[in-house]
Amino acid sequence: MKSSFFSSKKIPVVILGFLVLVFSFGCQKDIIETENALDPVSDEVTLKGAKIVDLMVITTAETLPAGFEKQLSSYGQVINSIPEIGVVVIKPADSNSAGKIARLRGVLAVVPDLKVRWIEPSEFVTEADPLSIGNNERFFGYQWGMFAIKAPNAWDAGFTGQGAKVFILDSGIDADNPDLAPNLNTGLSKSFVPGEEYFVGDSSFFSHGTHVAGIIAAADNSWGVIGVAPYAEIVAVKVISEKTGSGAFSWINAGIVYAANSGADVINMSLGATFARNGFYLDEDGVLQKEPAVYLQNLILAQQRAVNYAFKKGVTIVVSAGNGGSNFDGNAFIFKLPAELQNVIAVSATAPDYWYSDLVNGIIPDLDVPASYSDFGRSLVAIAAPGGDYDYYDLPYWSYDMVLSTCPGPSLYFAAGTSMASPHVAGVAALIIGKNGGEMSPHDVTKQLLKTADKIDVNGTSLFYGKGRVNAYRAVTE
Repeated sequence: MKSSFFSSKKIPVVILGFLVLVFSFGCQKDIIETENALDPVSDEVTLKGAKIVDLMVITTAETLPAGFEKQLSSYGQVINSIPEIGVVVIKPADSNSAGKIARLRGVLAVVPDLKVRWIEPSEFVTEADPLSIGNNERFFGYQWGMFAIKAPNAWDAGFTGQGAKVFILDSGIDADNPDLAPNLNTGLSKSFVPGEEYFVGDSSFFSHGTHVAGIIAAADNSWGVIGVAPYAEIVAVKVISEKTGSGAFSWINAGIVYAANSGADVINMSLGATFARNGFYLDEDGVLQKEPAVYLQNLILAQQRAVNYAFKKGVTIVVSAGNGGSNFDGNAFIFKLPAELQNVIAVSATAPDYWYSDLVNGIIPDLDVPASYSDFGRSLVAIAAPGGDYDYYDLPYWSYDMVLSTCPGPSLYFAAGTSMASPHVAGVAALIIGKNGGEMSPHDVTKQLLKTADKIDVNGTSLFYGKGRVNAYRAVTE
């Protein structure tokens, strides 16, 4: 590992969907994810009316009744419909439309289609076989996360994700990136964000979705980095605006259903929002808002329907646990979406304990330290995976403790967050599915992931690690 790969030039702090700090190191840069915490009792926060226009209509039936859209057109413009889960989004004709629609037969709820700010990361190198496919990638040595989960051992055993299809619900992907283009299905890729394509351009200095995609399936092409499942097929489904970093519930739900209908084996959602059950939430501008608690309950219901639909269609759904640093055990005040939904695998984040220092001092590094920002709790976390951390930001090469992956340009960025942990698990899910010929129920995939995870601190369910830290090699060999 040589410092000559980097320069010392710095650029200012920027905001991109989540709070980020960016420092330029030539082709490799650093991103730190943080998550705004709910603080409804703070007298420094001004509550104001939410800037809501569109309405989400949820029917009592879990699929849309025949003729329902036509009936709704009398009350405004239907702008989106997800018949598989009984949801229609309408731009109301007037301020009285919501009440009129709510009284229609078969309507369960009418709620604002909220837009919220979602979550937006050499001793062990010798563990890889000298013939490992990763060794041909220029920056493979920086990918401590691959070694933490024993991905090179899985590749050496012949398991690379071929035959599995991973849909990445995020902020879009750089379709021209040489590490992603070989595995990206551009025909299936789609955007649900009005006015934005599924892909991102070179002008985007950091792309959350592109970074996540590289962790899952950066190609085996001797170029930059390599993904957990380097021969898996990936599909970009844009559900978060790359311009604002926020997304509407209807975009997310439509993306889930689209992926399920398009042959997804795995969905990765490195995104999330935290709601207070009494109706407080952070809007797309990061401002604390208040809606009737029943609104949020019905938004949760609609997304659970979408997740259930995909699960029944055979899709394994992997999501971030969240970056709030909170213990969700016994915390009935808040709800994490989608991590607390049923039929999803919520992933917490792990990190090294100053990896660079261990490396230069000949010490075997500990790669399984709980990340300082990661949400946790036995009731929340199913499994843990590398997400990186920034505890040693005042020491040389502190950014090496974060996760290196692809970005537009093409470039490589270090980033830290549970957004980086989730795709490690999604990649391992692809390895498992690929091993089984591309067909495997999400129940069986989940069971295999959890039973082969490495126990870090307890034999049962851990507060921080769930069933353990994911192990790619054990997942495909046991």
